[in-house]
Amino acid sequence: MDSIYNEIYGLYYWMLEKILKKAMSSELTLKDIHDIVAQYGFSESNLYFTPEVIAQGKQGYNLLKESGAGYASILQSSPAKPLTNLQKSFIKSVLSDKKIHLFFDEDMLKEIHEALWDTAPLFNVDNIAFKETALDRDDYADEKYISNFKCILGAIRDNRALKICFNTSKGERKTMKLAPYKLEYGIRDDKFRICGIRIQEEKENLYVKINLARIVSITVLKQSFLLDYESFIAAKRKTEPIEIEVYNLRKGFERVFIGLSNYERISSFHEESGKCSIKIYYTDDDEQELLILLLSYGPAIKVLGPPDFRTKFIERVQKQFHMFNRP
Repeated sequence: MDSIYNEIYGLYYWMLEKILKKAMSSELTLKDIHDIVAQYGFSESNLYFTPEVIAQGKQGYNLLKESGAGYASILQSSPAKPLTNLQKSFIKSVLSDKKIHLFFDEDMLKEIHEALWDTAPLFNVDNIAFKETALDRDDYADEKYISNFKCILGAIRDNRALKICFNTSKGERKTMKLAPYKLEYGIRDDKFRICGIRIQEEKENLYVKINLARIVSITVLKQSFLLDYESFIAAKRKTEPIEIEVYNLRKGFERVFIGLSNYERISSFHEESGKCSIKIYYTDDDEQELLILLLSYGPAIKVLGPPDFRTKFIERVQKQFHMFNRP
């Protein structure tokens, strides 16, 4: 299985897998099968596909056994798709990415490596040159960093509050109680951040982001917070979104959409002009980072508004212009 598009990942295999999984827990009637095929298949699927599924004897797929109550799967375990050679090669390449240690322990990685011992990687991660990225990337091989990452990930999954001690960008050390919302990865600076809501006097009062590399210590608390994170963040958003025009200069579309992947946005493409309009929704905490990010795209973008953000953006452009044109 070396091709990119393999038939086992096609619609009919997927529908058959869905039918077999349901037929393992309880027998299906002919109507049940018809309903699954009608919901997920094409308009004519019940005419050609369903007869092959329910056929008995030498005809059809022979994966369902008919009884008085309906159809049951003949399989002893749930059906699983094998990996294609291309998928194995891709996984082998991803294993060489240092970030993989954040998600798997050494025993699991050893097991995967052994399973792929005869598979050649699809590409070499070290041969990929990243542009427009920061030089002070996070150290993904650091044991403390890995431990903190897994601790945060566990707290998010278990809905547990955290007590975090960290160094600010100004070198000050702070400690806060945090209801963690998500881990966010920034491709431009190659860093992970924990996003969450600060808890002060047992009340949520501020949406914050903390770079993992700046964390000194983490304590998982027994306390849980049932918060509507989306509503809280939406209430903290700026009234007007940032509006920009994007031109496809030096792969401008690709660069901008990758860079803005962590932000909520609405995009529209204008075929006549070949431009893309984007509205970016942000909070006060995002403003500084967005100024730096948008500035890095140079002539590939034009900032249209809002007026206060546009003014700050122009001031930054002028400041850089004077810096590079000093006598």
